[in-house]
Amino acid sequence: MFKHFQKGNAIKSLIFFALIFYFGKVFDPYNQGQLSVVLIYFIGILSITLLTGLSGQISLGQGALMAVGGYTCALVVLNLGLSYWQSIIISAVVSLIAGWLLGITAARLSGPYLAGTTLVIALAIPSLATRFESVFGGDVGLSVDFGNPPEWLSGAIGEIGYEQWQLFAILPFATIALFLALNIFKSRTGRSWRAVRDHEIAASLTGINVQRVKIFTFVVASGFAGLAGAMYGLRGIVGPSVYPVSLSLALLTGAILGGLRSIAGAFFGAALVVFLPDLIDKITGGWELAPQVGDYLPAMVSGILLILTVVLNPAGIAGALHHHKPRHK
Repeated sequence: MFKHFQKGNAIKSLIFFALIFYFGKVFDPYNQGQLSVVLIYFIGILSITLLTGLSGQISLGQGALMAVGGYTCALVVLNLGLSYWQSIIISAVVSLIAGWLLGITAARLSGPYLAGTTLVIALAIPSLATRFESVFGGDVGLSVDFGNPPEWLSGAIGEIGYEQWQLFAILPFATIALFLALNIFKSRTGRSWRAVRDHEIAASLTGINVQRVKIFTFVVASGFAGLAGAMYGLRGIVGPSVYPVSLSLALLTGAILGGLRSIAGAFFGAALVVFLPDLIDKITGGWELAPQVGDYLPAMVSGILLILTVVLNPAGIAGALHHHKPRHK
């Protein structure tokens, strides 16, 4: 059965890869850059989907874990001279360790206490960068990027622009993250996470070690967040302004709007968060709005959509699409 799941999930992941690759070829540079951010947010939101949607643990600090991955990647590139491929993998491993340390604390907390703890961590990361300016670059940050595309890729598909190269460099990691998430959802591990989410006492009575599950969930989710954070920083700079508290809130907003318990919802939510400001700007382009209104309109619309989703459709976009899917008798 597990082999069947792996085969089906591999096909879905390859289709995802092919579709994004196609859009990367036909989009203009601006939209290619946006699609890159969608993929990064998708991986980051997957960490929330696994942590909160699948196992029921609330986190407001995924942006901080992204910062761990971003700073690790930048320091490895700048100080050790490794390639960005190697640096991203190392960043994910370091983030796994950070998730383990956080998970030990999280296993003893729940609800608002856990949310508050993770929020404090998200607030503390920028101050650490400023405090140890000689290492982390302070407010200015560390300058890193994906470099230039390899010659074999340019020879295979033709000239590659900067934004397109970013997209193609991120796409394999997004595909791997999707494949791993699909398998976790359908595995025995995923079922144990759901059991803990639904009823900790009942899960414990069936032989599940609840604390161990909570720690392991944080470890896996942190790996996803660190992976996203490393690639987010490789777009140009790693600094406090790249990983603010608002990043954690944007990821959580995308997760809720798309569907907190759905992998497809993670992608819908990421796309909505990234493309919504441009959509609003296109709709209101002919309106004469004061700067005080126009600058904060995307955030206001996001807030309204978030409230409507929680009240009217808690399952998000993915849940609505599944509900309206025609059923064959």
